[in-house]
Amino acid sequence: MVAEVKAGNRDVMQNTIYGFIVSLLFISALSFSEDGIADEEVDYSLESAYFSTIASGHLEAVRKAPGVVSVITAADIASMGATHLDEVLETVPGLHVLRSDLSRLEPVYSIRGLQSGFNPQVLVLFNGIELKNTLSEGLPSAFHLPLNSIERIEIIKGAGSALYGANAYSGVINIIPKRVRDYMPAITQIRVGSFNSKELTFQYRKENVQGAGMFFSMEQQVSGGDSRRIIDRDLQASIDQQMGTKSSLASGGLNTDYSVTNILLNIENDEWSWNNWFWQNKDAGTGQGVARALDNQGYVDSSSYISHLQYKSIIDFESSIESNIGYHYLDAESLFKLFPNGSLIPIGKDGNPFTPLSHPVLFEDGVIGAPEYNAHKVIADVTYQYIGFEDQIWRSQVGFQYTSFETSERKNYGPGVLDGTVSPIHGDLTDVTDLPYVFLEDQERRNVFFAVQNQWYFHPEWTLTVGGRWDRYSEFGSIFNPRLGLVWEPRHDFTGKLLYGEAFRAPSFSELYMKNNPSGIGSSSLLPERIKTYEIVADYQVAPSLRLINSVYFYKAEDLIENKLVGSVYQFQNAAQQEGYGLEIEAQWALSSQLKLKGQYSYQHSENTDTGEVIADVPNHTGYLSIDYKMLNGWALHLNNHWIGSSVRERTDTRDKLSGYAWSTLKVSKAFEQRNLETAVIVKNLFDENARTPSSPIIPGDYPLEGRSIWAEITYSF
Repeated sequence: MVAEVKAGNRDVMQNTIYGFIVSLLFISALSFSEDGIADEEVDYSLESAYFSTIASGHLEAVRKAPGVVSVITAADIASMGATHLDEVLETVPGLHVLRSDLSRLEPVYSIRGLQSGFNPQVLVLFNGIELKNTLSEGLPSAFHLPLNSIERIEIIKGAGSALYGANAYSGVINIIPKRVRDYMPAITQIRVGSFNSKELTFQYRKENVQGAGMFFSMEQQVSGGDSRRIIDRDLQASIDQQMGTKSSLASGGLNTDYSVTNILLNIENDEWSWNNWFWQNKDAGTGQGVARALDNQGYVDSSSYISHLQYKSIIDFESSIESNIGYHYLDAESLFKLFPNGSLIPIGKDGNPFTPLSHPVLFEDGVIGAPEYNAHKVIADVTYQYIGFEDQIWRSQVGFQYTSFETSERKNYGPGVLDGTVSPIHGDLTDVTDLPYVFLEDQERRNVFFAVQNQWYFHPEWTLTVGGRWDRYSEFGSIFNPRLGLVWEPRHDFTGKLLYGEAFRAPSFSELYMKNNPSGIGSSSLLPERIKTYEIVADYQVAPSLRLINSVYFYKAEDLIENKLVGSVYQFQNAAQQEGYGLEIEAQWALSSQLKLKGQYSYQHSENTDTGEVIADVPNHTGYLSIDYKMLNGWALHLNNHWIGSSVRERTDTRDKLSGYAWSTLKVSKAFEQRNLETAVIVKNLFDENARTPSSPIIPGDYPLEGRSIWAEITYSF
């Protein structure tokens, strides 16, 4: 109880301080008149100067876009000292990065309280091509993305299926890589840091006078992970207590090492571009263990390859066309030790742990599974844009996707391997590929779609966006999702928006077809998850140096898919409804050409409307404040601080609510412009905060995040 009161007081204090800072920014700005700051004195760019395509499919000013859009540029990324994607996304209002309790501490991008352990509710794109794990509809296994090859990241929150189709549910994140036409210098960079971390980047850019050229980037990141991330108890410790064994590896460290390769090749001319991207994480750690029992021998080898050919052409003064053909290959090869050597596990007649009529079986070499899968996806679409009607932009798109999914599996437990009557069991694995005992049989999915949208500038101050997309899936049939956006600009410095959208999430292959799995089996009759989102946005350029963005939202989600006990078996069901509302405030203040402040505060409340329970493991309050100071003689300082509020537990979880934390990052750099050289020191978790992300009660102490780490980097531009 005392811990809960302290956590609550801390949340109040942090929110009060943050609210005071935002108010101070606002009040101070009002002391300046617009005439008091001449344009030529302002050597900076605020986000209002950026343009984006994510909200409507064509280039437009962010502040006029029919959506709540955030843009993070390569310059922003370099300034903040981030080294991987999760750190960057944490700066977005309403978006919080958690670690999955179900999937080996992989990232979960929680937007406005919508989330699950496999992260399928947010659509992540790489240059417009879906970047998702076909098994779970979430991110690729062991996903950890370096940043030096990224030109910008565009994020839109809220329902986006009218433009992007399936899984644009809580939001869309488009990662846009560097290209020849961006005219950004290529770099060579070396970075070393704590936890035996080493990172290398090499880039090359070449362009001819006709505008054709190529851009190549290769990044390598290797880390042993923070060995201080200790958990004191795991599932095996509970089994040991019941069975009288001593097999658990707890107290022990989380297995968080990684070895990432990230390669990008862009070849383009005025109309054609061919983008190729290869990503791999080899021998990645298994986090807390696939069964929440520590595993220091398991690994994941995961890779993803995208080849994307794009053609853009202006047909005449009134029309243009864009066509895309993409191929995405994804594979994952894993070795999981579900339970460690010497574990005594109750095994049922079906060979699975903890199923009815079980008998204790000694696994001398541990309970071992080695699932593998690969997926091939082909994407093609054509977009036609027409501006021949007065004050209107018409956009239509037609396309299709085809996905094939293949699996294989070896294991020393489960159907076709054990029946619970033989003990002990050794580490020899039985291949059940192409047998009825595999975890998921090979699958295919076909999707065709048609979308149309009209932006009508029916008054100098008003723009109406109306659109919708029809999708047909081979599993569950047709679905239609509309959108509506009304943008009001009564003055050059103020924009108001009323937004409505609907979206859906397609059931994943695992939710539809998983079998022979004691933790959950699929249901082929699942319906898509649905959501309706309503938003009001006010974007106010208070002064040339200060911009404020406020948004409020409400959503209602239906047919949410959950893993429910049906008889004696867990099965995926459309079993929940959820509602949520919240507020997001963002401020960008350039005090001078040398000093910039950015801050944001987000509040969200979401609950299960069937039970009235608040959604667990999601903080109600989050905040962010950063300071960028460009000093003389090439010195620069960046300091940012994330405030993550406390979060409640599930109703059946008797632990105190999870305390919030503050996470600070400091970067100090020195540029030697005449030598095209920059050196920097980065300190993450500056104050060595004992920050934790939520776990299930099986691991009662939650999952510790990384402690303080120190990095040194040197960058050469050419």
